Amino acid sequence: METVDCIVVGAGVSGLVAAARMARAGRGVLVLEASSRVGGCIHSWRLGGEKKGGGKNGGEAKSAEIKPGMPGADFWLELGGHTAYNSYSQLLEALQERGRLDDLLPRAKVGYRFVGADGKLQSPLKLLNFLEAALAFPFGVGKAKPGRNLAEWFGGLLGRGNYRRLLAPAFSAVLSQSADAFPAEWLFRRKPRMQAAPRKYSFPGGLQGLLEALVEGAAFELRYDTGVNALARTPGGFEVRTSAGAIACRQLILAVPVDAAAELLSITQDDSALSSLARDLQSFPMSSSEALGVVLAAGKSPLPALAGLIADSSRDDFWSVVTRDPVPHDTLRGFTFHFRPGRLNLDTKLARAAAVLGVTPADFLHVREALNRLPAPSVEHPRRVAAIDARLALEPLALVGNYLNGLAIGDCAERAARETDRLLAL
Repeated sequence: METVDCIVVGAGVSGLVAAARMARAGRGVLVLEASSRVGGCIHSWRLGGEKKGGGKNGGEAKSAEIKPGMPGADFWLELGGHTAYNSYSQLLEALQERGRLDDLLPRAKVGYRFVGADGKLQSPLKLLNFLEAALAFPFGVGKAKPGRNLAEWFGGLLGRGNYRRLLAPAFSAVLSQSADAFPAEWLFRRKPRMQAAPRKYSFPGGLQGLLEALVEGAAFELRYDTGVNALARTPGGFEVRTSAGAIACRQLILAVPVDAAAELLSITQDDSALSSLARDLQSFPMSSSEALGVVLAAGKSPLPALAGLIADSSRDDFWSVVTRDPVPHDTLRGFTFHFRPGRLNLDTKLARAAAVLGVTPADFLHVREALNRLPAPSVEHPRRVAAIDARLALEPLALVGNYLNGLAIGDCAERAARETDRLLAL
């Protein structure tokens, strides 16, 4: 049987950061990715086609919508995770090891606007009642975040009216789901910044290009289109079974969504501890949003340059709109609408998007849909994760991903670094 030191299941941010750190420590690492691309919740749609990473096994480009050399062949638009910061130090350290830190693309300083009930854009400050905030702030500023959700903590800090009008829609836009129950302690955690990197950035080919850069020439091996069918505990670690055969490893990192991790652990043979862990993970709720990416000629929409739009979360069919404007293109503009699931079909989504952008559906040069699935954590989530971590403290198994300490790209990288350090110390 093929044997490696460590197997990482999943080639998103969490899996690739974990693989890079394990390989840097001299471990033999194999990454198994069920799909044909890296990225996970990061999905950069490229009009000129998507490429498959590199690593030891290389990869070729998929079929392109438009051929290389044609106008727009260099255009990309984020359909999933879209913004990265220089506080994501663990991700940037992995990129620095590949010698690609200088390839980061700074994002222009453009702002966000709210979409009013009349369809007009509003500045966030116009929705803030300063008197209400001034009266609430002295009573809310000293309250601890642990044990409180966003509605409780920020409503107490700035007033319930300000939370309802301003913060609830803004947080829901960031999370692409209702934000009221989200744990307050997971938001705005202070992290050290890497001063050599721009404060906000993207990468050639989008953020997915950044992850592809982590794979190119990496010391670990990545196998695409290789899903895991079952796990089995062995005296020396784990046996990972795929359609191509079984692989043995001493340590295992599951860098997959929480429901996928639960399913894999639930079918682990003859292991009551992991079966119990699977049952705990199965109770973690999930949410989804339907992304619609649209591309226009640069001068077609009357909207000014924006980082994004925030919808009224109490009435609209979408949570937010993310734009390509922070990394401007000479001839095209791109907008990704994150719609609430199950409400609209493609035609009605296109009509709503056109109305917001001040164009007609016929003006869209390219359209792409994607489904984004995310955890839906609530206020008790951090305590549940702490209990899981206590159970895994001495296990050769690590769980990493966006359900364990926050949904942000940096949260995923931070968790991956912490868990790989634990495995390396065993």
